[in-house]
Amino acid sequence: MSLLFTSCSKNTVSKGEPSPTNLVSKYRNVIYTYTLGEVAYPEMYTHVIISFFKTDNEGNLMESSFPHTKDTVKEFKENHPTVKVLAALGGGSFSEFLTPVMMDPAKRKTLAIQLGQFVKNYKLDGIDLDWEYYDDYVEANAAYLDFAKQLRKTMPKGTLLTMAGQKAAEFYSEESIVKMMRDVLDFTSVMTYDFDYNGRMTKRIGYNGNFTETKLTMKKYVDAGCPKEKLNTGLPFYGSKFKIKDDVIHYNGEPCHSYGGGSNYTSTSAALGREGAANPQAYDDNDGVALSLKGHDLYVYDNETTLTNKVNWSCSENYGGVMEWVASDDDAYCTLQKAVTTALNNAN
Repeated sequence: MSLLFTSCSKNTVSKGEPSPTNLVSKYRNVIYTYTLGEVAYPEMYTHVIISFFKTDNEGNLMESSFPHTKDTVKEFKENHPTVKVLAALGGGSFSEFLTPVMMDPAKRKTLAIQLGQFVKNYKLDGIDLDWEYYDDYVEANAAYLDFAKQLRKTMPKGTLLTMAGQKAAEFYSEESIVKMMRDVLDFTSVMTYDFDYNGRMTKRIGYNGNFTETKLTMKKYVDAGCPKEKLNTGLPFYGSKFKIKDDVIHYNGEPCHSYGGGSNYTSTSAALGREGAANPQAYDDNDGVALSLKGHDLYVYDNETTLTNKVNWSCSENYGGVMEWVASDDDAYCTLQKAVTTALNNAN
């Protein structure tokens, strides 16, 4: 349930001394039952984002979708004063319901006012926007920008406004929302994962965390006018499982019997064993993923090695940070979270 941003600053991240930029954890409380009190190693993070808020059909904030009380948030902030706590609006599964609200001027005004008041009441440090739309980009971009500007006005001065960035080309084209919002947002966390979508649909092996596609997507955001220091590179803590007919490792684009579903690192580590997940049968060095076969199940995923490589690259390219989706997909040993933090410390 967590999304993490980690800083590529020159300061190291140590207990009680988080990086001054970004190490963010996002919690999907609607799907899971994690609470702020269960955030693993909160001292590693600069931000915790609780997600996802929902609205009703009229744009009224459904406060019941936020699982924490004011006292819970207050206690967490007192115990971890250097960590920023934000709330996220939307998410992939709720975006289709959010779209009618965002496309209606009166409803999005209502939502902006209520979100701003919620930030004040809960003493949150900001709002993260995750509205994922896939058509009518011109109108949707204009509506998104209008909403963000209104929300800025309703929130207390100094609070953060951030966004989850899509991979769709229209999202970072010449007249994209990325370019339009660059002066409104504090940072954008690019969702550089789910690159295996076409493979799932066409019965071909695909790489969820394809490193080549990650690099290209980040560059496109920069080319669209977003400053590197306002961009966080996405790191997936989950991969995919493909059903194959033989007992041979298959690579990106090769046929498979079927898509076997997503597999978070917890599940992958359980299936392959902790040592097996850390030491896969193969790496695709070009596209930066680990591959291991168990029976006729091919696991394609990110592990300590691939994530370390991505962190090193992101820091060398001077991006603002990295984003983990999601920390709760890590194993019980917090293997991936620790690997990311170690890589950041070494890179700095």
